[in-house]
Amino acid sequence: MEGTSSDAVRQVVLFTLGEEEFGLPVERVTSIIRYEKPTPVPHAPDFVEGVINLRGQIVPVVDLGRRLFGEGSSRSGSSRVIVTETTAGLVGFAVDSAHEVARMSAAAVMQTPESLASSELADAFEGVADHEGRLVMLLVPDKLVPPAVFVSVTDAEEASADV
Repeated sequence: MEGTSSDAVRQVVLFTLGEEEFGLPVERVTSIIRYEKPTPVPHAPDFVEGVINLRGQIVPVVDLGRRLFGEGSSRSGSSRVIVTETTAGLVGFAVDSAHEVARMSAAAVMQTPESLASSELADAFEGVADHEGRLVMLLVPDKLVPPAVFVSVTDAEEASADV
């Protein structure tokens, strides 16, 4: 991680997908809401569950389990949508639970082994952090959903609005 001193501290929103723990930079998270079933968008990629209306703004919801592992998880009362700012706009990531904002030193973050990520998603993994004896995969929100997906979701929304 270039340009960070070893004593720098960062805050990360921790969440789970199945048995795995992940983190997103807190400065990119705008809100965490209870999961609500999104309205499906025709012809969207299979990892896009649909869209929700969040305070008057339409936000696409990505099933992060499906995106990362190829299979979604069943939703429960602890399921959440982490609304995150990306270069393509707001996106909600559906996760099994979001449970804390953690402080981590930059020194605790290790580079992700290249062999762990598919070539398509390799850039989505910033690194692996050792947090209180647990390994946490740190994610880059902008790399989790290609901008082309947002274009296709927006186009589908506009097309359905024209009907």
